[in-house]
Amino acid sequence: MALVLDKEEIWVLECIKEAHIDKGFHIRDVIKKAKNGYGLSRSTVYEIVGYLEFHGLIKTNKAGNREIDESIAYFVTCLGCGKEIPGNEYFKENGKQVCEDCYLEGHQKIKFADPVAVRSKKLFRKQHGFEGAEGLTELQKEIYDFILEEGGATPEKISKLFKLTPQETRNQLAILRHCELLKWRKMGEEMYMVPFDS
Repeated sequence: MALVLDKEEIWVLECIKEAHIDKGFHIRDVIKKAKNGYGLSRSTVYEIVGYLEFHGLIKTNKAGNREIDESIAYFVTCLGCGKEIPGNEYFKENGKQVCEDCYLEGHQKIKFADPVAVRSKKLFRKQHGFEGAEGLTELQKEIYDFILEEGGATPEKISKLFKLTPQETRNQLAILRHCELLKWRKMGEEMYMVPFDS
């Protein structure tokens, strides 16, 4: 059975890695770091270190000191999407452990209202003679065609239909807006993406 660590266990493990020296680590250094960095109590740190020892992630070396056993695999639950990822593959984002996809999604935001991007896209498309869906990715073409057929759609509907995260949807719609293929329109209480010429 895979060892899956929770948030506090990851915090203690990070403190252990910071306190780790050539011959291992001392529990008092870990307690100090965990208390100052995360507000964890002494008893919580002892409990978690005992749990990690029980599962073999921490072992006693020949010198009698505790150290991390790098050969023991463990997993972390991404606090962004909920999937389990290997313990050496997570990113720390605002104090949370997230997978690479969630990390990238949080850092790859395309601005909607960006006059420079609109001008750049218009010039690029004009230079290459692109009209309509020409020059778009397959996904962008599918989204654009769907909105043309429907006359408009909410970002939520696009996300569900194309199985995209909200940020991926916003990025794709922003690119289509920069190409002046789509624009926002308020319909009732909701905002819809509609064909630019409508």
